[in-house]
Amino acid sequence: MRKVPPVGTPTDLLDIARALLLRKGIEGFAHSLKGLTGRRFAIFVNSGTTAYYLILRALSRMDERKGVFLPAYTAPSLILPIERASLKPGFVDVDLRTFNARTSFPVTDDTLAITVVHMYGIPTWFSREEEEELRERGIFLIEDLASALGSTLGNRPCGSFGDVSFVSFNRGKNLSTATGGAVLTDREDLYRLLLDEAERLPEPSLPERLNIFLRTVALSFAVRPWFYGLFRPLVSRYRYKGLHQDFRSLRYTPFQAALGAILMERGEEIFRRRHENGMHLYRLLSDVKGIRLPAIPEDSRPAFNQFPLVVEDPEKRDTLYEALTGAGIEATTLYPEPIHRAYNLFKGEDPFPNATYLARRILLIPVHPYVEGRDIERAARVVRKCLTEATKSAKKPKKAD
Repeated sequence: MRKVPPVGTPTDLLDIARALLLRKGIEGFAHSLKGLTGRRFAIFVNSGTTAYYLILRALSRMDERKGVFLPAYTAPSLILPIERASLKPGFVDVDLRTFNARTSFPVTDDTLAITVVHMYGIPTWFSREEEEELRERGIFLIEDLASALGSTLGNRPCGSFGDVSFVSFNRGKNLSTATGGAVLTDREDLYRLLLDEAERLPEPSLPERLNIFLRTVALSFAVRPWFYGLFRPLVSRYRYKGLHQDFRSLRYTPFQAALGAILMERGEEIFRRRHENGMHLYRLLSDVKGIRLPAIPEDSRPAFNQFPLVVEDPEKRDTLYEALTGAGIEATTLYPEPIHRAYNLFKGEDPFPNATYLARRILLIPVHPYVEGRDIERAARVVRKCLTEATKSAKKPKKAD
């Protein structure tokens, strides 16, 4: 049975063969990435987590302040670079209208930077006035582009906001080279510090480079619906499970850079398909009761990483998840807890209740380029049917004992 996997960057064996032969892959990928985001400088590393860590290390060399803000609900692994850089994390709650974090951070005199995250590929509302206010206070703005490569807000591409941005090329991202990440900036002073940090990173060993190559080949098949339908039990074994407790920082491989440059040749088509699939699903679900859809910023083009919806009854979310999976649509529930709960950072009353609410009710539906119109329509039918039946069941009077 054809099954749609949760993630998918269309990569074939010809792309991989070309990547093995292509020279100057780093330069080519950097040129494409800078052109997409409007940035002047790009540095590649082995993951988005490492990219974030390099940014924090470089900023710490520019300023002695220690506070770094980030959303309470985002990738839990982001706290690891903050701790490794000997900085102090701070959090801001989620806006249940946008599903993104609020941009009004409770900064203090010890705040070094704030991290704005475009969750699910949906741009976070952020104005030039807010950027300027942070700049006047000497607070750095870091933009997390991990799930939003190809998204735009107004006439600006995501990745062009603030002092520095970082992107991930992990297997679940908008454009994947199996692993990898990049740092993007316009500031030459920051770029030189970032480059100094990056040059200290070790090269992947020969077995590690071979592993990356084999994973890339395997992933090129695993994300295809026909293959995923046949081998889902096997592929599912390699999903991430549990919290990350550490991360390795390495350089990016020339093979991955070459593959990234090749994929960027059709990057606009990949991002357009993500946007169109997501907006198609948005229209089909806009009148369904029992779910909440995110507000999409005006004059934006979200290149959806996955399509998010909030199921207001958390028990119905589990039912809907099973129904979609049974229909051949592999939905996901993302992070089961917000960061402050996942790492037990606060005791007593929950300081970020919206983040907790979202974590326990959100469901993500795949909209990557391998998703076809019939898949979108089937997913919408399942959501509508499942929520309608659950509502009817709840309204039935109970029989007397």
